[in-house]
Amino acid sequence: MKGLKKALATIGVVSIIFTSTFTTVFAVDGIAYEKQSKETISTGVTHKHILRFSKDGWLNANVIYIDLDNPAIDLDILQSAGGVATKETLSTMVNRNNNVIAAINTDFFYMTNPDSPLGAMIKDGEVISSPIFVDNFATLAVNKNNQAFADYWQYEIYVTTDKGKSIPVTTINKYTHEYQSIMLIDKNWGTNTPGYNEKHYDMAEVVVIGDTVVEVRRQQPSTVIPQNGYVLLASQDNAKILYDNLQVGDRVKVNTQIKPYALEDIKLAIGGGTVLVKDGQAFPFTQTISGNHPRTAVGISKDRKQLIMVTIDGRHASFQGVDGKRLVDLMIELGSHEAILMDGGGSTTMMARDLGDFQAGLVNYPSDGGERRIINGLAVVSQGFQTELGGIKAEINEERGFVGASREIAVKGFDTNYNPVFVNPEELNFTVKKGDGFFEGNYFTPTQTGEAVIEVDYLGRKTEVTLQVLEEIGRLQITPESISLSPGGSVTPKAVAIDKRGYSTVIPTKDVSWKEEKGLGTFKNGTFTAGEKEGTTILTATFGNQTATVAVTIGSNKASLGGLDQYNHKFTAYPATVSGSVSKDTNTKVGGHSLKLVYDFTQSDETRAAYIEFEKGNIVLPDNTAQIGLWVYAFENAPGWIRGHVRDAGGTRHTIDFKNGIDWTGWKYLQANLPQNISSPMELERLYVVETNSNNKTSGTLLFDGLDVTYRTQAATAVQQKGIEDYLNIPYQTKGTQFFIHSGVTYSSDQSQLNAGTANRLKNTINNNYDVAIFTSSLNSDIASGLNKTAVVAAQGYAMKEYEENLIIYLDNRSGGLRNTDYSQWPWLMNLLNTTNKKNIFVVLPRPISGFTDQLEANLLKETLTETAEKGRNVFVLYGGTEAVKAELIEGVRYISTGTYNNTTGKASKYVAFNILQDQVTYQIKDLSE
Repeated sequence: MKGLKKALATIGVVSIIFTSTFTTVFAVDGIAYEKQSKETISTGVTHKHILRFSKDGWLNANVIYIDLDNPAIDLDILQSAGGVATKETLSTMVNRNNNVIAAINTDFFYMTNPDSPLGAMIKDGEVISSPIFVDNFATLAVNKNNQAFADYWQYEIYVTTDKGKSIPVTTINKYTHEYQSIMLIDKNWGTNTPGYNEKHYDMAEVVVIGDTVVEVRRQQPSTVIPQNGYVLLASQDNAKILYDNLQVGDRVKVNTQIKPYALEDIKLAIGGGTVLVKDGQAFPFTQTISGNHPRTAVGISKDRKQLIMVTIDGRHASFQGVDGKRLVDLMIELGSHEAILMDGGGSTTMMARDLGDFQAGLVNYPSDGGERRIINGLAVVSQGFQTELGGIKAEINEERGFVGASREIAVKGFDTNYNPVFVNPEELNFTVKKGDGFFEGNYFTPTQTGEAVIEVDYLGRKTEVTLQVLEEIGRLQITPESISLSPGGSVTPKAVAIDKRGYSTVIPTKDVSWKEEKGLGTFKNGTFTAGEKEGTTILTATFGNQTATVAVTIGSNKASLGGLDQYNHKFTAYPATVSGSVSKDTNTKVGGHSLKLVYDFTQSDETRAAYIEFEKGNIVLPDNTAQIGLWVYAFENAPGWIRGHVRDAGGTRHTIDFKNGIDWTGWKYLQANLPQNISSPMELERLYVVETNSNNKTSGTLLFDGLDVTYRTQAATAVQQKGIEDYLNIPYQTKGTQFFIHSGVTYSSDQSQLNAGTANRLKNTINNNYDVAIFTSSLNSDIASGLNKTAVVAAQGYAMKEYEENLIIYLDNRSGGLRNTDYSQWPWLMNLLNTTNKKNIFVVLPRPISGFTDQLEANLLKETLTETAEKGRNVFVLYGGTEAVKAELIEGVRYISTGTYNNTTGKASKYVAFNILQDQVTYQIKDLSE
């Protein structure tokens, strides 16, 4: 499906074997749609992507297969540069190493201060962090024979002295509450010991360099952790064990025993959650994995020589995630003979390096909208063995184009180990093998419609890219259709060209000539920036012999939304270690009370936030709001960041910034800008203070009051742009089979007299002139009983009817989509479209596709219908639920709104009349009163 996949680039390879595959499956074993892509991204490493649509919704999974025996790659543990006591995003960890091919988040972690991984971190026999001290969390391990295992471990750690004493150690580089248990920390923990404070009373810290105790510290401040040693520490009761049994000069030895493995045999180990799969079968969970959520897991092949790293997205508008059972089923499907759960939810993150890229990038959709800071990760890295050029990969930035519209061709190179290779653009050669056009550098401009095939040659390695050059432009349009800016504001409009079949593509900025009518702003590199003068102007885009215009209004107004105390509110925080409150305060700027936000960020060093959260729907912002202003009272300077959350009409949350750094005392007026073209209605959800710097352990109090908004002057009425003249929307020449299409008519018995005229006209029109009547919503029984022609009435459920060369398909999307209403419609529809031999297909929907709550499902339906049209069929979508009766031609499919009948006035409405001569179809919009 063109819109649901990122086009896979064609790969050219010389002297090596390379596979890049893409498969699409429709309506198989309860799956309505599935797309799989698979690409070798390094020798021994393959990236697979699965996008699947079934009764459970969308599954979006990324999979990395790793050959553990391949000498050109290795596994590594990723952690924060500050040590295991701190967290970082996966991308921060990855970007410190240019050789990372792929990486995922791994272990769970304690929500404490400082941070700690729950499980083990071991590399080449060195314990970075000891295993978890409970038995319901498993460990992923790879031994020196490159065999992987997922097991529950037991361990024992103790220190012996040359005086015959033995001291038990609870953890290595793993926090215990207030350091009450004996703990060993070294350079992997961080730079300094925790030191003594009132919570860690009687803290003892024993500094060991080499194998010798060099200092025994009691109730002393923090000290530096030696690079060539470690520190034993404990507070409270266990502190006495340390200072009673260890003295300066003692020779000591750390003993670590792990079952079922010998420490010296472990090449790499990292903690996880429950074992999911053993011996190719589901294994009893030791943790609850209920509900659909984002998940991370690692599988192991039957020969234990392959790792399978998996992320599944969730908490997304389209991707729900999976529960434990579905996760197990997927891991087995992907080839896991053994598998282990890793941390999921907002932590689920995967990065991978595309073939030819020098840096790994994010490939999944983290559920928080951005990456969460995590405790560690598992990476596969290249050993960096550079070899000769193996092949090239070329991608064209758009798969469609028009004559005269340039398209950029990006070229990447890789060696025989699939490592990225720099490509010198001066050595690239381009040849048009099919079609016609010319090149300017790596830009191709077609001069002929149809398919263009371009060969790319780099040092003898060749590949091809394909561009579909559309027919003559039928219309040029500008998006957005109208623009409203504050003085000084800017916008980058897009010029979109559409051909006579409704296929469209963006015209590159450099190929479009832009003109502004009244000198109220300036254009630079396709961006229009308004000046300080207010008013209305027109922007005109010209490409070839086509022009389009858009109205621009420059101006702003201000409105007060009053004091914040009038809105329902509550205190929330992230993470759980943050404490605080929201209350009313008499120190006010507007109205009777301000809102007092108290926060404490001292108990953690990850990103911390304290929120004033408003009740849903309480603070609705005016249309075209550009800025939000408020008063904030600071009692002292602090490093916090004052921000807010605004949710738009589509449910997307936007973060707005008021002030980074609290550098004032008393009342100060702050303003935050909203994103351009945010959709209304929108509402203010939260005001909050956030701290992102782990070194800032602060607490404080802020007062908030006096909310106002600056909104852009309502945009001028959009310039009416001429639509595409649909060549089927014409009077018929020879009469054929006649279809009558209408929204449907419903009314109660007490309205029957009012609606009688319309009902009679409708029955007479159909009975006297048409062969088939189709209604996109319900029809009163007295009308239905009066029809003597074939009628299809939209009712609950789904059905089909064949009439001559026509297939009429009724689908039900009343609950916000086909799946939400009844998923069985999907496999039924896919099978029907794939098997029918009818020339004309009419899809009847009670609601528009634009009303689907799942945009990915809406796209799937539209693209399915487009592919049906591309097989030589006439496809019409007839839908109700909107007021206007209109027809639009979009990517080969006619979408025709039948309007909505007004049963309170009995007003006659329009209808659509079809004339059908086998596969020759025409239609017109007519008035029922005619």
